[in-house]
Amino acid sequence: MKFSGRVISAGGGGHAVRVPPEVALTFDSRRPAVLALVNGVTYDSRLMVYGGKTYLGLRLELLRGLGVGVGDEVEIELSERVAAEAPTAVDDPAELAAALDGSPVARRAYAPLTDDDRAEYARWIAGAEPPAREQRVARLLRRLTS
Repeated sequence: MKFSGRVISAGGGGHAVRVPPEVALTFDSRRPAVLALVNGVTYDSRLMVYGGKTYLGLRLELLRGLGVGVGDEVEIELSERVAAEAPTAVDDPAELAAALDGSPVARRAYAPLTDDDRAEYARWIAGAEPPAREQRVARLLRRLTS
């Protein structure tokens, strides 16, 4: 399903595009794994719902590669990702692996996450510059242990 939307700041350094309700309703679940074409670039993600509205989160490296930022309009085509296309193995960034090794509670909470969720966390952490990586790891550990 194709649509266009403006890049918005999602807080905490994140970015997103609001998915029109008529597009969101075409999926079988509220948070489906999707393959997106964003201005012609393939992007693997999951839709998210906040305040009853559906969004497609956009990683900073994607926006940089496209040369777009907050307020810019992008063309998007979404399709639901089928299970065969889902990642099967996740390589955790070294900072995350070390932090999980140091916290058995966080390790137990992290272990049952789906491969998709673990891959998204890995991309989120790996996509940051070194000082921000440690902050993101710390944020994830707080989520896992609270």
